[in-house]
Amino acid sequence: MVNVTFTIIKNTYIVTMKPLFLILAILTASLSISAQNVDIQLKQEAMAYAPKGFNITGITDDRANKPMIGALNTEEQRTTFNLDAEVIKNFIAANVKQDKATPAINLHITKLDFDIKKNGPHWQVYADVSFTFYAGNNRLIEYSSTGMGKTDATPTGYIEGFIRHALEDDFKKLDGWWAQHKTQVTLSDNVKVNVVIGKTTDKPNYIVYSIARPLDIADFNGPVRGGIIEMASTSSGIGLTYSGETVNGQMAVNVVVTPYFNKAESWFKEEGKTPEILAHEQAHFDITAIKTCELAHTIQNTAFTIENYERLMDELRKKNFQEANEEENAYDNETDHGIITDKQQQWQTKLKEQVKAVGCY
Repeated sequence: MVNVTFTIIKNTYIVTMKPLFLILAILTASLSISAQNVDIQLKQEAMAYAPKGFNITGITDDRANKPMIGALNTEEQRTTFNLDAEVIKNFIAANVKQDKATPAINLHITKLDFDIKKNGPHWQVYADVSFTFYAGNNRLIEYSSTGMGKTDATPTGYIEGFIRHALEDDFKKLDGWWAQHKTQVTLSDNVKVNVVIGKTTDKPNYIVYSIARPLDIADFNGPVRGGIIEMASTSSGIGLTYSGETVNGQMAVNVVVTPYFNKAESWFKEEGKTPEILAHEQAHFDITAIKTCELAHTIQNTAFTIENYERLMDELRKKNFQEANEEENAYDNETDHGIITDKQQQWQTKLKEQVKAVGCY
């Protein structure tokens, strides 16, 4: 009985201690590998090439594993090579001659990868470097540089020299690119808007609003709609067109808003062809003209950006269209489509004054 107990304890002792010995052995082996960090610094010497068409005003580090740019693992040691974005920023500030009057460009560090190996006394370094250039938030172009070096000395000299030369080469290439594309580059996110009231149209059935050219019964050429009590109907609206171009580094959008009357969709019943009803229809066109001018003023005084100007332009147009419809309906309701004479006269007087007050015609 005693022997059996002793044997179980002994076996338990042996089984339990084996993993412990293995863990201790692994820990001992791990502790024997030392770790070292090497911070890469760029040699402070003037860059031979000076940018002509731009100047670097900002540095952004887009790398996922910053600040590490490479590592070397041996049986005895792990060496990590690091480079902070501030090193490049300070190098450019101190060693690159720049003209602050030229457009501001931001440099983004996209990739700084160095595959470092050691073969006997020799070091081999494979380099993969990418810089991307932005004007504001607008991405311009990315340049990549790759290379391989072999050295008997430590690899830091090759690494820092490669980065300096990559920067210089990219500045030269960007200058060439900039000379060809600068007129197409927007340096500001803000959009400059120029709005004009359209005075002409190329559509044969359209009449553009003019105080000097009031509507005539002969302008109502559309088919008469049956089954309704109205004696006439005016089809009018606001045309909005715009186009953009880059001028001196800023997006400029030229907007044309045109108040029009559509002859092909406007009509008169024979029994309704009177000066009074024509005056009622003219007032509908006056409302269109007033709302056109209001839309032009609103667009001109709205702050647009490259990202939102198309969306905002559409929102302003829709809001103006809704307001115009509401006023057209109020006009018809209050005058009972021109039947209530005193109300009709009040609206005509008010609208003529508003046409003059808005200042577009």
